[in-house]
Amino acid sequence: MDFIKKWTRLVSGPLWYNVAIIFAVGIFLVTASFYWLFPVLNGVEQNAIISQNTTASHAIALLDLFLDLTFQDLIHFSGHFLEDINKGETLSEVFFGSRSDFINLLIFNTDGERLGSLVRRDTAPQFSEISVKNSSFFKEALAGKRYISPVFFGPHGPSLQISAPIIRNGKVAAVASSEIDFTLLWGVASKTSVEEGKIYLVDSRGAIISDPDIELARSGENLKYREIVNLLVQGRERIEFNRYVNEKNENVLALGLKMPSTGWGVVVEQREAVALKQRNQTLFVAVTFSVASLALLALLIFSTIRLMRAIVSVGRERAERERTIAYIPDGIIEYTGENQILAINPAAKKYLDIAESPPKELYITESAAAFLGFEKLWKVFFPTQKQNVGENVYEITFMSPQKRVLQIITVYIKGIGPLPEQRYLKIIHDVTHERQ
Repeated sequence: MDFIKKWTRLVSGPLWYNVAIIFAVGIFLVTASFYWLFPVLNGVEQNAIISQNTTASHAIALLDLFLDLTFQDLIHFSGHFLEDINKGETLSEVFFGSRSDFINLLIFNTDGERLGSLVRRDTAPQFSEISVKNSSFFKEALAGKRYISPVFFGPHGPSLQISAPIIRNGKVAAVASSEIDFTLLWGVASKTSVEEGKIYLVDSRGAIISDPDIELARSGENLKYREIVNLLVQGRERIEFNRYVNEKNENVLALGLKMPSTGWGVVVEQREAVALKQRNQTLFVAVTFSVASLALLALLIFSTIRLMRAIVSVGRERAERERTIAYIPDGIIEYTGENQILAINPAAKKYLDIAESPPKELYITESAAAFLGFEKLWKVFFPTQKQNVGENVYEITFMSPQKRVLQIITVYIKGIGPLPEQRYLKIIHDVTHERQ
């Protein structure tokens, strides 16, 4: 029992000390993995934002280019139309017919009087002189500026009104106005492809004005219930990393940009799993690595505990064996295949006149001189004179300090591998009285 307590004190300390070290190493490895993980994840998210921002900016550039060309055509058509009015010709109708999205074309003088009009459909707005002079499009154009109206929804879908001044000799000679079908703008917005996503436009009120889904684009649904659209309507220039569920019940990640020239909002929407695919893959690798590290550490801790328990068990077995052989009247010497002494019981010490315990890692070799106080032990292994009694049994005689005849029996215990793993016993039996 004392031995068990001693081993418990000796082993339990190192055991928990080793477990604590392994646990600390595990925490360090997991912390280190997440130390690089978060900057990487942030970089991946920034890449997704940059990609969506590039897409939105490209769409805005295309829309601005289309609007610039539209205003150039408006001024070009209006100039020819004004000349036709003065000359009584109709050549401008040919130019007007080249743009299918021009619903009508109206020319006003600087007093707001309509000089003429070209109509593609029977949807041309009728302006009175008073309403024209007080309208925003006329005032803006008269001031030499371009004008783009809010998008309005008619029977043919969304459209808008644009106006521009007609300059002659450096002065505003007339004002041109046209209603533009928004259909071509849908095509412009859709020219920029988005992986597993789309681009859609909302006007300054939050109503959808362009979408790859024509029915949705024609609906004019107000999307202010989406945070990204509401923020654009409130005047935010840029919204990043906005999550919501779209009309297809998909979790999406979106970026919104305000279009300065029109006040519209351009939204790039992608399925979240696709937009953050690289991020999710990186997170999966990091989590897998962390779980594997923890599993290996748990296995290491388990193996360490088993090893320490095995050491304790071996120690107990050895202590039990030593207690057993201590009370045997015959001498017992346990040794390895290399003749390393592992244990000597008190009876063997008595027969061999050994006064003290043998030193650790004591090897009995024929070529080496016997240690002081262990001369008889050497003679047991390498007797100069012996009498064979049987197989693995022989007798040797010591004359001092008194005559003693000892019968030596060599017993194999275990081990068929390397010599250090083999175990043997030499049993010493005193047959002095029997031989007299």
